[in-house]
Amino acid sequence: MTERLTRGAHPGAGSGTCLMEQVALTAGEPFSDRPRCTSPVLAALAQQVNDRVSDAARNRLLPLVPALAAAGGRDPRVAWELVAVCARAALAVAPDDVLSTRLLARAGRAQRRWTRVRLDGLAGTVVGLRVLPHLTAAFHRAAVLAGPAGSPERDDRLVALLHDAVGVPQREVAAVA
Repeated sequence: MTERLTRGAHPGAGSGTCLMEQVALTAGEPFSDRPRCTSPVLAALAQQVNDRVSDAARNRLLPLVPALAAAGGRDPRVAWELVAVCARAALAVAPDDVLSTRLLARAGRAQRRWTRVRLDGLAGTVVGLRVLPHLTAAFHRAAVLAGPAGSPERDDRLVALLHDAVGVPQREVAAVA
C-alpha cells in the first residue's frame, strides 16, 4: 500500500495514487479510480473527499482503503444514505441550512420507498447512479459549509464525513493505528 495519497487521477501507480486508485490496487483490480469492488456512488463521494482535503489531511483516508474495497453493494438505499450523511454533515455546521434539510428529507423518503423493492446488479447500479445529482448537491453543500479550503476544520469535517459514509468510526482507526 502507498504511504502517500495524491489528488486527482493518475496514468499509472508510478505517478502516485488517489484514494480510489489505491482501493483498486489493494483489491487486486486493474489500476483505475473506479474499482468494481466499490459501489460507484460511494467511489464518487470518496473521490470528491480525496480531491478536496489538503495534502496534509489526505493520508488520514488511507485506513478506509480496506472498507472501501469491500463496499461493493448496488442497493439504491445505500446511495440515498450517502446523501443523508452529507446533508447531516452540512446541518452539523449550519442547522438552519434549507437545502441540506430538504436533501435529508428527500433521502429519508427515498430510502423508505426503496425498502419495498430489492434491486441489485445492473438495475441497482442504474437506479443508484440516478442519485448522483442529489449526492453532488449534498456533498457540495457540506464541503462549502465545512470551512475554507485547506483549513484544518474543513479537513477534519470532510475526513469525518467519509468515515461516516463508509461506516468506519475514526476512533476505531485511531485504536488500530
